[in-house]
Amino acid sequence: MIRIKNKVGSLVPEVLINKGKVESDKLTKSFSNGLMDFNFDSGIYGNKEVKEKLIQLQGYKCCFCEAKIGHIAYGDVEHFRPKAGWVQNDEAINKPGYYWLAYDWDNLLLSCQLCNQRHKKNYFPLIDETKRAVNHTININNESPVFINPIIDNPEDYIEFNENEPEAIKSNIRGSITIKRLGLDRKELNEHRKKTLNMIKDIFDLANAIPEYPPIKKKAAKDIVIRYYNAAQQDETEYASMLRCFFRKNPIDF
Repeated sequence: MIRIKNKVGSLVPEVLINKGKVESDKLTKSFSNGLMDFNFDSGIYGNKEVKEKLIQLQGYKCCFCEAKIGHIAYGDVEHFRPKAGWVQNDEAINKPGYYWLAYDWDNLLLSCQLCNQRHKKNYFPLIDETKRAVNHTININNESPVFINPIIDNPEDYIEFNENEPEAIKSNIRGSITIKRLGLDRKELNEHRKKTLNMIKDIFDLANAIPEYPPIKKKAAKDIVIRYYNAAQQDETEYASMLRCFFRKNPIDF
C-alpha cells in the first residue's frame, strides 16, 4: 500500500454531488424513520465518472495490494467504511453499516476484486469499538480504524517488506491486521511481486557485485537500476511500496 496523496482535495465527481446527495438524504431520513436495512444505487457510487476519476488518481492500481487492475479486471469501487453492515471480529454482520457514506467521495476507493470481495468484505475493526459511529448523527472522526486508510494514513509507516513479503513494522497492530485481513500476503500476490523484484535484484547485483565486469556494461546496468529507482518513486508504479523498501535497504551507493 502507498498513500493516495492526490485524492485529498480532488474535485468530487458531479454525480456524487447531485444524485449522491439526494440519495444520501433519503437514507438518513429512512434511518430516522426506523429503517435498518437499505438498498443502495451502484449506478451512482459505481458511476463511470466516479470510476474513471479513481482510476486516474490511483494509476489503475488496487488501493490495497497495488496490483495493476486494468489488464485483468474492471476493479471495484470500494467503500472504506462498509455501507451495508460491518464486522468487528468474526461475528455476524452488524447493521446498519455506514449508510450515510455510501456516496461520499472520501469513502470511495478503487480496489481489485480479490482484496475487496474475498478478503475485506464488511470487515471494519476499530481500536476502540465503543467509539463506533453507528449512525449518521455520530462523528466518524471519533473512530480509530484498525485498517490503514491510504487516503489519510501513510501505509509505509506501518508496513515494510522482507524481500517480496509484507511485514508489519515492529509488529504494529494496524499493519498486522491490514496485511492479514486484506490478504496482502496471499501466495499468488507474493509470487507476482517476487517476479518483479527478482528482475530488479538481478540488474542491481550485476551493477554492484561484479567488479571485474566491463565498466561500460556495469555503468549500463547501473543506469537501468536508477531507472527502476526513479520508477519506484512514481505512485502509479505497480508495487511501488515494495520497490521503495528494497531501495531503502539497498541504496545505490556504488
